[in-house]
Amino acid sequence: MNRNPTTPKILHVDDNPNVISFVGPELRAAGFNYVSAGSGAEALARIESERPDMVVLDVMLGDPALGGLDVCKKIREAGHKVPVIFLTVKDRTDESGTMRQAFSVGATDYISKREELRRIEQSMGLIPTEFLERKSDIDELITRIKAHLHEKLPTTEYDDRLQIDFETERVQVRMNGDWKDVKLSAAQFRILRTLAINEGKGVTKTALLAAAGGAQADADTDRALQSLIYRLRELIEPDPRNPTFVITYHRFGYRFGGTRTSDS
Repeated sequence: MNRNPTTPKILHVDDNPNVISFVGPELRAAGFNYVSAGSGAEALARIESERPDMVVLDVMLGDPALGGLDVCKKIREAGHKVPVIFLTVKDRTDESGTMRQAFSVGATDYISKREELRRIEQSMGLIPTEFLERKSDIDELITRIKAHLHEKLPTTEYDDRLQIDFETERVQVRMNGDWKDVKLSAAQFRILRTLAINEGKGVTKTALLAAAGGAQADADTDRALQSLIYRLRELIEPDPRNPTFVITYHRFGYRFGGTRTSDS
């Protein structure tokens, strides 16, 4: 089957066949070109042959001499700028040292495996893997992949009141009948972009924090996210106290409430 050359290619590196067997179909269903590798050596070879747009990498690979951290380091030493997301059994609150190591060798993001993959695994009748208590929410993984891939999206208008140019990062709001530029910080734009590309879907706080800055998502950042959201609403909402674009998704995160008026 011929692949669309514009479809982002995701290389998933994990030595557990069960993980490959349920992450693969989910990423393909999300519209990605999915390829996998079962070892660090295979991953490095596939990066050269496949030239993926994103690498999803397990920390704890079977070869102790070439684990996930080593693979990421070699990717950067070879000059590849491909985004690398660590998807690992190690929980960030218990293994903050590993997370710091991951970012020090060039990781783009770091998330831990949690409950949603467990449910997918059970629904497929797979034998439980070693990470039984904490697994990654597959929707969160897909959200983060989208956030870190700099897709060429069109300038989009929402509700005849908000325009987002996803390529140049220009944001405009309609005021008194005229379009006015709004100056967002890099973190604010990444949050807005992540919400908009997941239009109508809830996005977790963790995913938004990762989109805002990656490494800052490791400790006591709920208040920081609230501050970013508060300021973003002040800048783009007609009435920040009654937001229509950045809407709180209670006990989950936030969602984008705008309706697409046009693309250009």
